[in-house]
Amino acid sequence: MDHSINLLELNMQENTWIPPEIEEEELAYSVRNDVNALQSTEYLFIFRTDPYIDSIYIVYDPDRKPVYIRRFAIHEGYTWDRDSEVFFHEHCIKSQNCGYPGGQIERIYEKYKELRPEWHIQRYWTKSLRLLDHVYNCMKENTAKEMLYKAGLDELAAHIDEIDELNLGARKPADIYDGLTMKVLRSVNCADGAALVSRAENRIFIKELNQKFPDLFEDKLNDAQCRYLATLISGDLTVGEAGRLFRSRKPDLAFIRSRSTYYVFMAMERNNMRFSELRKIFSSMDPIYENYFKSVNDSGDNRALKQLEYYLILHREEYDRQIRRANRKRDYDWQERGEKYIVRFPQTINDFCRESIYMQNCLMTYVEAMIKNDTTILFMRRADDVNKPFITVEVYHGELMQAYRRFNVDCTPEEAAWIRDYCKRHGIKTGKFKFNAAVDELF
Repeated sequence: MDHSINLLELNMQENTWIPPEIEEEELAYSVRNDVNALQSTEYLFIFRTDPYIDSIYIVYDPDRKPVYIRRFAIHEGYTWDRDSEVFFHEHCIKSQNCGYPGGQIERIYEKYKELRPEWHIQRYWTKSLRLLDHVYNCMKENTAKEMLYKAGLDELAAHIDEIDELNLGARKPADIYDGLTMKVLRSVNCADGAALVSRAENRIFIKELNQKFPDLFEDKLNDAQCRYLATLISGDLTVGEAGRLFRSRKPDLAFIRSRSTYYVFMAMERNNMRFSELRKIFSSMDPIYENYFKSVNDSGDNRALKQLEYYLILHREEYDRQIRRANRKRDYDWQERGEKYIVRFPQTINDFCRESIYMQNCLMTYVEAMIKNDTTILFMRRADDVNKPFITVEVYHGELMQAYRRFNVDCTPEEAAWIRDYCKRHGIKTGKFKFNAAVDELF
């Protein structure tokens, strides 16, 4: 699409005033070492502010020789040609590389603030050349930019060339943006907000979003918030889903000022969303996982969740094979089924993981040692509740090394006595382990 047609809206007028001729190159040379001009290779030299505004845009080479000059005079009854309007918009309004004399900007602001209060002139401190664009469009009259600048929507005016279709018959800002209210337009008046509402499908979505979640647009959104909202809309979410997600993330995004920080935030967000999905998957696998995740923070930094993903989604079949292979090398008789207790080896990686999650110990760090037969892990269960983890036992090189209940709580004296008898039956030494976490050194 030809954005220059959007920008000018086909509103070319016959000039009733022509700027007097000037020595453009001489002017360009005269300011090439000016402190303002030295800030950049591109410079808008405003050499007149009264009775009209006159300026030249200059590009200097490394030796400060002017290699390109273009004049921009602002006077009622005088309209630039289409190419000049597009050039000024791209190089002076949207670009951040053009230098300018701040004192002249201040004089123009003071003059037109008093002379034409109906124009609602703003100072635009960090983007001062918008003041010239504001004045020019107010003098030209009946442009979308004039309408937006007067309404205080300078970012939307500066990015009006990005809109997919411009309503040439618009009489108010809402007409330009498919009926979006002034409240919404003021809220999204930032660079990324302008990009957000430049697409018709986004405007339709936002209109409905404002109806269902009017609080989202009560205050001014920043670039990060608008960028995130655009991401939600492009993600094929319903209005309800997008509204809830945006409402929850809006406060965090309020403090993000740079694009790089936003990318870090989004990386974390994608990570958290991924782990939220994983949490649902694991919760559906087993009530033990479901109960665990009800009690922990839903975060991509959850170590147990990462371990579960690694073992149960990425490498489940591989670890199941290795556990079976390791168990074949162990003494099968160590597995017992009695009237009161049952002792068995872990049979699968899920078997091992659910034990670790329920017991809330460091068992998952023993996976590699277990499959390589560096140590042996045994699950002790009550005979009347065989699926519920009870006591986790470790035997290391024929020596009882650990036997703890949930949260690494010591066994009762009765349980300890039973485990000692079990070890005696199978030739497992028990001299080191005292069944007392305060004194057991576990080596």
